[in-house]
Amino acid sequence: MTTEAEQVLAVYQDPETIELMVIEDGSVYIERSGSELEELPFKVPLPALGEFLLHLVGPAERFGPERPYADLSAKDGSRVHVVVSPLTRTGACLTIRKRPNLRPPLEELVSNGSIPGRCADFLAYATERKQNFLIVGGTSSGKTTLLNALASLSEEKARILVIEDTPEIVLPQKHVIYLKTRNRDPKGNPDVTIRDLVVNSLRMRPDRIIVGECRGAEAFDMLSAMNTGHDGVMATIHSNSSREALSRLETLCLMSGVDFPLKALRQNIAQALDLIIVMARLPSGVRSIVQVSEVTGMEQDVITLADLFKMETRRTPGGVETTLRATGTMPKFFDQLRNQGVEPPLDFIKND
Repeated sequence: MTTEAEQVLAVYQDPETIELMVIEDGSVYIERSGSELEELPFKVPLPALGEFLLHLVGPAERFGPERPYADLSAKDGSRVHVVVSPLTRTGACLTIRKRPNLRPPLEELVSNGSIPGRCADFLAYATERKQNFLIVGGTSSGKTTLLNALASLSEEKARILVIEDTPEIVLPQKHVIYLKTRNRDPKGNPDVTIRDLVVNSLRMRPDRIIVGECRGAEAFDMLSAMNTGHDGVMATIHSNSSREALSRLETLCLMSGVDFPLKALRQNIAQALDLIIVMARLPSGVRSIVQVSEVTGMEQDVITLADLFKMETRRTPGGVETTLRATGTMPKFFDQLRNQGVEPPLDFIKND
């Protein structure tokens, strides 16, 4: 391996490196834990980048003029995306999201300041009661980390199906089935999409379905599963707020080609979904929950939401202080539990 390939490999293997990017001129950028992008003081020529990629993903993964872009999996499970000529002007563009060796449990997310204790207790209770979650946020906001932490709280004996594009979720339970999509390859083997896997998962007697990222027509099938007795479904989606997540979910469902009136589609969403959790990366670099909303029903043609936890920002002599606070709103599903003879705890939803 050339010196340049060894250099970029050493940076990649640094435990502090979260993401690694290479642009067409060979410049290398990385993101370390809690920091902004940093340009490294060396460049990687195209042959050395090829050596690095061969070491990272192995010879089985192919890309080139016939497959000028590809989502690949590194040997360690990291997500690798590569774009090459003729889609680029000159060289290759590489983006790697490293897979953590160990996803932090919910307790660690509390201790590092990502989630206040009472919010974590509430989410753990909602997970136990098999509420249907949608975890939303922007790129690198911590969605998958939170999804992994909550899914890890599932029942020990549950049959869990995990559906992903790139393997990122690792659960401690024994009865877990991990399903992964497949892109069309040069041999002509057809795509296997997230939607294909969601449809197949319904025939596999799941106790829980976990969708790593919902970003296409599979949204409709996922909602159908929630509405046909599959409780405890969890998924992530790119969005910046609870209300925006509902609009995006509508758009993704329409991509499925279903001929539904918009009001009927919204009723389907309102009946299926229980909680929306919004993640964001704060100016301090901390990835945190900024909003927890419950889907409460429909009013005329609008899906109604109630904020259970919300981030408050206030100025202090030392700068800006952000705090996730309980709003004091009683979750609707607590009434459903009482009708079943279960008295839910109230401490973690009292107004701060």
